[in-house]
Amino acid sequence: MKMEKLTVNFSAEKLQAMKILSPQIYDSIEKILSEQLEKLYIKAVPLSTRKYIEAKLDEENQAQQRGGTR
Repeated sequence: MKMEKLTVNFSAEKLQAMKILSPQIYDSIEKILSEQLEKLYIKAVPLSTRKYIEAKLDEENQAQQRGGTR
């Protein structure tokens, strides 16, 4: 699956406070944001479209696996 990088601006002071006061959350920020984006995707994209995208991704993965075993 092709991934796209997402950049988010956030207050440096707030981020520093999170780093100091809640390092376990700070260390997991990317994972937490990724999970939240997935929830937003599910909320924003209709089920039929999500199924189409999943089928397309499955086809691409299968094609890559077949190509990689030659």
